[in-house]
Amino acid sequence: MTNPDVISHSQAASVDNPFPPAARTIPIGRVPFLRLASVELRKQVDTRAGVWLLVTIAIISAGLITLPLVTGTADGLTFTNFVSAASSGQLFLLPLIGVMAATSEWSARTALTTFTLEPRRTRVNLAKLASASYLGMVLMVVTLAVAAVFNLIGIVWLDTGGSWEIDRPIILGTAFALILLVAQGIAFGLAFLSTPVAIVAYLGLPTVWSILSFAIEPLSGPAEWLDMTNTLGTLMSGLMTADAWAKLLVSVLVWIGIPLSIGLWRTARREP
Repeated sequence: MTNPDVISHSQAASVDNPFPPAARTIPIGRVPFLRLASVELRKQVDTRAGVWLLVTIAIISAGLITLPLVTGTADGLTFTNFVSAASSGQLFLLPLIGVMAATSEWSARTALTTFTLEPRRTRVNLAKLASASYLGMVLMVVTLAVAAVFNLIGIVWLDTGGSWEIDRPIILGTAFALILLVAQGIAFGLAFLSTPVAIVAYLGLPTVWSILSFAIEPLSGPAEWLDMTNTLGTLMSGLMTADAWAKLLVSVLVWIGIPLSIGLWRTARREP
């Protein structure tokens, strides 16, 4: 007969530790990068500020693409010109989505939640960059479709030439410039971690540098390498040469590489 007061060693171990080791060591894999990018994309378009910024971009782009129909000549109403006109507003405003995406964790005080679910902060920042660039490319595709519609309107209603010739250097250069500007917005956002400060810095610092390089003669030479506005203008005009590519690379390192490095360093060490 078993004494109820006597408990075997295995029974005691099961009482002290009711969960076997296999149940306590559940392997947890990394969050897939595409899932991170998808979440960051939703953050950019599901907020009130993001939605209104996209609406503003759509309104301005519609106005700019309509302007050539009213003021342009028949020879100038081409598919490429419509694309260039519509993308002007996107090049100016879309990088602000990158700024808000980079600063959202700190301005909305969600950094603790985000970095608890994904402690590798650099992966989160790269997901922000990928999602913002993807959003820019989606808008660029929409711009191409709208430009085709307006070119058709010019052909049917205004009896214009309506050339469908695609100037690849201009269109590809514009798309690449859009990605670079979005990356610059994210870089400034990560560097300052404050939406208003980052927006002012993104809009103000390149403008101040352009004014100084224009007003001060000794700065005009370095400005050819350090003024990203000029190098992107050459890129979007489709007139890239080996020298132009070198100048673009230097300006990108200064205006994107440096603030992005500062931002990655700050986000890696800042307490949520």
